[in-house]
Amino acid sequence: MVIGEWIHLIQNYLQRFPTVIQFLGWLILLVGGIFVVFVAFSLLLGPFMWLYNRITDKNRSNVISRNEFVIGELTEKIVGDTIGEVMEIGSQGARSVYPARFFREEDRENNVRLPVGTKVIIVDFDKKGIALVVESKNFIE
Repeated sequence: MVIGEWIHLIQNYLQRFPTVIQFLGWLILLVGGIFVVFVAFSLLLGPFMWLYNRITDKNRSNVISRNEFVIGELTEKIVGDTIGEVMEIGSQGARSVYPARFFREEDRENNVRLPVGTKVIIVDFDKKGIALVVESKNFIE
């Protein structure tokens, strides 16, 4: 009954004004009410969405199988121990993009640089879903 009393109070207040102002008042209240409901649902469901994102493994959902070597092309450069990006181009499926870093430790230590467009072999994936790559020196188009 409290909500009904509030609506009656607002209606009595708005009746003093012209019809256009009454319409705008109700419109503002409606939009404000929708906004409050949206914020309330966001605050209530936010922790559950955060928990779902923490539980699901985002980087492992579209990873190619571990027993195949695949050709890829760098879409972001890799220098030393930095993380770049590789687009998988060697399989028959849809092209996928993965974060990438060097497979060999000596490439990371020697600060080897691979520019964008370099053809690489995706050797493996680490536990975080990052593609481990080596440069493909024998790529034939």
